[in-house]
Amino acid sequence: MSKTISLRKEEATVRLEMTAEELIQQSKKILQIKEKAMSEDVHYGIIPGCKKPSLWKAGAERLCKAFRLEPQLETTSRDDPNRTISWRKWNYDERKEIEGTTMGYIEYDSGCTLVHIPTGEVWAKNVSASCNNFESKYRSLNPYDVKNTIEKMSEKRSLVAAVLIGTAASDIFTQDLEDLPQLLDVDDEPKDVKPQNNNKNKSQNNTVQMATERQVNYIQKLMNKKNITEKEFFEEWKDYFKSFSTLPFNLVNDVLAWIQEQ
Repeated sequence: MSKTISLRKEEATVRLEMTAEELIQQSKKILQIKEKAMSEDVHYGIIPGCKKPSLWKAGAERLCKAFRLEPQLETTSRDDPNRTISWRKWNYDERKEIEGTTMGYIEYDSGCTLVHIPTGEVWAKNVSASCNNFESKYRSLNPYDVKNTIEKMSEKRSLVAAVLIGTAASDIFTQDLEDLPQLLDVDDEPKDVKPQNNNKNKSQNNTVQMATERQVNYIQKLMNKKNITEKEFFEEWKDYFKSFSTLPFNLVNDVLAWIQEQ
């Protein structure tokens, strides 16, 4: 099965060269937009330990509006109901590893083209991104329950990447949260929790890192801004952790990306 949104049929034009002064002015414009027309935790996020703000979908859309760019998305999907994946994850409530098998593979591939509305010039063409249910956050879930989420994630990744390339904003912003590597907090080391293990033959080097205090505080700050109650939050993440003190360090990015989408 597939879903395709056709690109506009007009012939794409080639963008003329920009002078050094024009590039400087464009960077200044992006900074002005960030300072005057964007809000932290709405259009971008400043994450502890990251040098640049992370551009969010709302921020990418704001830059498209400012530069009068029309995003054109082409999205296709692949579905293999017989493909399986075996997974393991740590149960942070029971302090033990659990494992299982998920049957059914769904992947969405998106390409985003940015067209300058006044001139028809193509500023970025078919910048690709993808998402599938075998990614760590989705692999233990029913693939057909997260189908729409995966599709939206693919398209969002493509849009943000295209805007960063097309507007040359990468010196000011970085890619959205869910595409960042493991979130590091250089000023606050993560807590270590050693899971109980009665099997003496297994390796003893299985310490679990928990989110730092600063990361938890940042998550709670975003929850307040999004009006997300703790009850709603923990209902969503009950399969992964039961309290902020047991929030695993390697899930911080996924948690922040989820909050952003609400």
